[in-house]
Amino acid sequence: MAIIAVGAGVIWHQSAPERRRQWGDAMPVPWLGAVVEESDRRAFVLRFIGGGVLVAVGIIGVAAVYSPAQNFDAVINGVIFALVGLAGVGVVAAPVLWRTYSQLRSEREGRIREQERAELAAMVHDQVLHTLALIQRNAGDVKTVQRLARGQERSLRNWLYKPTASPSERFAAALEQAAAEVEDTFAISVETVVVGDRETDEKVGALVAAAREALVNAARHAGVQTVSLYAEVEPDQVSVFVRDRGKGFDPDTVEDHRHGVSGSIIGRMKRHGGRAEIRSGPGEGTEVRLILPISRDSSAAERNR
Repeated sequence: MAIIAVGAGVIWHQSAPERRRQWGDAMPVPWLGAVVEESDRRAFVLRFIGGGVLVAVGIIGVAAVYSPAQNFDAVINGVIFALVGLAGVGVVAAPVLWRTYSQLRSEREGRIREQERAELAAMVHDQVLHTLALIQRNAGDVKTVQRLARGQERSLRNWLYKPTASPSERFAAALEQAAAEVEDTFAISVETVVVGDRETDEKVGALVAAAREALVNAARHAGVQTVSLYAEVEPDQVSVFVRDRGKGFDPDTVEDHRHGVSGSIIGRMKRHGGRAEIRSGPGEGTEVRLILPISRDSSAAERNR
């Protein structure tokens, strides 16, 4: 009983939020969490016995200090008998406590699985079922059906396999968002491959905007259903390549009022310290190369995060 009292005293003097954070919702009895929180059975038994030994020795030591006889042989005998008694209590109580702990852990795992199933059901209801309903309504419009199917496939892949990241914070997430917007707007497929990642700053944001404009131009003028987007983050630069196998054009014949190429791609990259290369020809498709140098200081800071 002394063990239980000590454990309860330690936990009870914590505030309620601290107890919840420390032991979780699966431990409705605070003192029980202090005893059986360990996941390893050997550690649990050692902790149980060790705590009992300390309590027993402490009680006997206090009794010996204040004893008028000062008989240390009696103290040693008391310690031995206390250890024997503690071993008996441990044999009886340890299996019960361990079984209770196992039940609580199983209940907690069950609640976690139930929450995961609820999240999956909510995602399926909010996305998949709605998309299927829209596909049924637009069954005669092939492009609309393809756009909806691609969007749902992308959403499911991101939900299943890719870690969540904010497009305003990470380069890869920003590129994927730009590709998704172009897919949804122009009903084309953008095959996106991103190698590496880094934080998004003003220059990287300009690179993403230039890549998005290149995708938009390909969707509008190439006359293809698929555009390739490849990006790579290196220690000294970030590169983006947008390629299509469409109609192509002669870059030298692009008029000055075509701001999509001169202003939004080439000019934007120059203003932010990068460069843009456009390789195309009639009937040969188009490839846009965007190169943005990165200072070594910023690269080192990114690696140290």
